[in-house]
Amino acid sequence: MQTFLITANDTDVGKTYVTGILAQHFAALGKVVQIVKAIDCGGSNDAENAAQAAGSTKNLSAHTLLSFPQPLAPLAPKNHEGNEPVLPRLLSALGALPDCQIRIIETAGGVAVPIDPDGSDWRDFAEAIQPHKTIVVIDDRLGAINQGRLLHRYLQNLPHCFLLNETQPAPEVVKHSNREAYSRAKMPLIARLEYKQNELVDFYPNWLEPAPQTNRPTTTAPLESTLQQGLQKRKETDCFRLLPDPELPSGCLNLADNDYLGLRHNPSLIRTGQKALEQWGTSSSASPLITGYTRAHADLEESIRHWYGEQPTLIWNSGYAANQSILQCFILPGDLVIADRLIHNSLISGILQSGARLIRFRHNDIGHLESLLQLHRGRKIHLVTESVYSMDGDYPDLAAIAALKSHYAFNWFLDEAHAVGWYGKTGAGLAEEQGVLEQVDILTGTLGKSLASAGAYTVFRQDWMRHLCINEAAEFIYSTYLPPTSASIAEAAINIIRKQANQSQQWRQAARQFRAELRKNGWEVIGEDSPIVPIICGSSNATLSLSEKCFQRGLKVGAIRPPTVPKGAARLRLSLKSTLQPSDYQRIIEALGQPKSNDE
Repeated sequence: MQTFLITANDTDVGKTYVTGILAQHFAALGKVVQIVKAIDCGGSNDAENAAQAAGSTKNLSAHTLLSFPQPLAPLAPKNHEGNEPVLPRLLSALGALPDCQIRIIETAGGVAVPIDPDGSDWRDFAEAIQPHKTIVVIDDRLGAINQGRLLHRYLQNLPHCFLLNETQPAPEVVKHSNREAYSRAKMPLIARLEYKQNELVDFYPNWLEPAPQTNRPTTTAPLESTLQQGLQKRKETDCFRLLPDPELPSGCLNLADNDYLGLRHNPSLIRTGQKALEQWGTSSSASPLITGYTRAHADLEESIRHWYGEQPTLIWNSGYAANQSILQCFILPGDLVIADRLIHNSLISGILQSGARLIRFRHNDIGHLESLLQLHRGRKIHLVTESVYSMDGDYPDLAAIAALKSHYAFNWFLDEAHAVGWYGKTGAGLAEEQGVLEQVDILTGTLGKSLASAGAYTVFRQDWMRHLCINEAAEFIYSTYLPPTSASIAEAAINIIRKQANQSQQWRQAARQFRAELRKNGWEVIGEDSPIVPIICGSSNATLSLSEKCFQRGLKVGAIRPPTVPKGAARLRLSLKSTLQPSDYQRIIEALGQPKSNDE
């Protein structure tokens, strides 16, 4: 018997359709074929749908291993109450199926979708059943090259190949580019499916060989037609993004930016910037390894080094660049990364590009984290977390995570972007506040939020880590360095923060009281005392309406919608400031009023 596992990079890329087409192909050869839907969520009947796509034949049957009631991910609460393991149940149900010659198993969602509370995903399932081939379906559009590269590394130890499926009309120039890129990168491409065409195109009998290069037209319908369809879909779902008005009305209270300590317009920092501008000019004008690294950058590094107990430091152009770079530098293919489910996109990008295996633990669930550490004891493990989470405003028990390091071996990467300035006896962040700085291996902080400047920094436990980034991190090596003026402003801001850190308990108490008032009025609010206050609205439309209501009452707040947050969890995101007065808090509460359900 030959088994083929059909998975994908994401949902809605045509796995069921592909399963049916492949089943039809094998059935036409006279093989006894089974179509198996591993998990059915919400009664989608994908196995039957795939069988219908394959056509009615006597030598073809459809089966479903597990069924869940809601059309959600397998681990969604409504589908997975009690946290009963799924993987053993799948394997048991699979073993009970009758014999066949060809078995085609379709997964639920993308290959990295967790199916067990321990973080096991479809790659673990593939490792357990050892299919003849794992076939990864990828939408044949812009982005297919990068998706393929990431999954090629993620599945590198398993026999796998790719199938490009054109789910929407795509320009020939894009499809031609995708085919050539897969060939150059030696990513095994078995076939293509063209839009609404019920047959395999460019089917390659030797499934381990990349697709041959073909002479295809490089021009066809305008590229804009395909891309505009995606924009239209965003508009229809209230997820279309627009740049805001560059100027706020006079008297408008800005609760959307991340200037948590109100230093953006600090007169002292402005004077520092003016002086630095006169001394260093408007730009660094070069990458740091040429002439972009100036005395201003060196002085900032020294200040941060003293701030964090004499640990080596490096300055970056942005927090995104810092996170992506350090994870690519320090995590190797074959390593295991255990990460909180809500880590920032920059961290996810760095992990995926490292080629390591990624397992996520439930948000801020230290018990779940420890169970994963125990399960994978003996492997090279990297732990990736944040302190204050940017869209939820909550934070984990960092002391409990630090305590795990005495029992389990792992490298800890901590992003403190939204905690710097607000927490810590010197304002250095939540790790300082909870006394765990010595347990963190690499810490990322930002210069563009509480420090009212631009750029980011990393703090390392050892000097060689800093040298590795200087020598290997492309984002550091090949970009023009951030302006010296930004470095000088950030250094001056650190001095201010260290002096006023003893006032932080007042700001945090105000944040607690504010949340309590909102909850009293019926709002669902996340977090305790951080400056980030998310108010859950549910739908994108409700969020936009409430945001507009606030704006009409002189408040600028963030309207956060999918895909930044999960569908159904759209929210207002309020960023508090240490400079807010009791009258400001009262003004916000009055503007928000009560949820509509309480008014009706």
